[in-house]
Amino acid sequence: MQRRRFIQVVATSLAGLSLGQLQAGPLKPLRWRGYTLGAEGQFTLYTDNRTEASSILEACFAEIQRLEKCFSLYDARSELSQLNRHGRLDDPSDDWLPLLAAADAAHRLTGGRFDPTIQPLWKLYAEHFAKHPDCSEGPEAQHIEAARAQTGWQQVHYNRSRIQFTQPGIQLSLNGIAQGFITDRVAQLLQAAGYQHALIELGESRALGSHPQGRPWQLGIKDAEDLAQIKEVVALNNQALATSGSYGSSFSKDGQFHHLIHPQTGKPASTWKSISVLAPTAAEADALSTGLSFATDAQIQAILSQRADLQLFRQG
Repeated sequence: MQRRRFIQVVATSLAGLSLGQLQAGPLKPLRWRGYTLGAEGQFTLYTDNRTEASSILEACFAEIQRLEKCFSLYDARSELSQLNRHGRLDDPSDDWLPLLAAADAAHRLTGGRFDPTIQPLWKLYAEHFAKHPDCSEGPEAQHIEAARAQTGWQQVHYNRSRIQFTQPGIQLSLNGIAQGFITDRVAQLLQAAGYQHALIELGESRALGSHPQGRPWQLGIKDAEDLAQIKEVVALNNQALATSGSYGSSFSKDGQFHHLIHPQTGKPASTWKSISVLAPTAAEADALSTGLSFATDAQIQAILSQRADLQLFRQG
């Protein structure tokens, strides 16, 4: 789902130049474009050796493909698909533990508003509107309640040797965190290879270091009322930015029923037209932008009082 194309690169210091034209001394941009977890992505790496940089980009792409085999809902052979089918996954890949730990931290920080077990609810709405594409009503209340009864992060138990659901019908969706996790992994690979200036955009945006011109990376958050316009420009330096908005992907034609499903009510909801989170990692920015879509201003302020390293940008 193309649900987070709400951020774009802004070159405010050199008006009229595209990112591909910018240079800083001997460093020149090398860009990769492709698809991950069903969405288009790209990353730009500044280098003085295109041959070596091309090799590391190939390694990054291979890592993206490997992680997709773990976390993709779109691949019936992925570890996630196996887990959802059987209710348990023995000997999961090592990458599961840090991802689930990040999901657990986001669940706790948002007071349960970020909950990856909403997949039964997502399937209910998707199947309902696939059968009734012109319908302006959602699924019946008893069906919503039945699906909601098959959710709950507390039903997910995990360790290094096994992931297991403690109740039948539980299924995970990692759409609210896996893209961020993979974005962070690409940043780690580039950093380990010695690169200091890169921008990774795989649904969420992660800046590695600063822009090679010696300034922060400039990313524009799109206007929720007019996606052709930029609402706000955010500076990133070794940080990540993610945005969620109810207008990003809708089940119903009128947009009333969308992908942001409140885990505690089982119904699509959003306090904000869009919410963007600037965080130390893309996984956290990804998860928090989803979970805090349902939070009030007071609830958000309480979280920010605990976390000075977070910034939030809200519309609506």
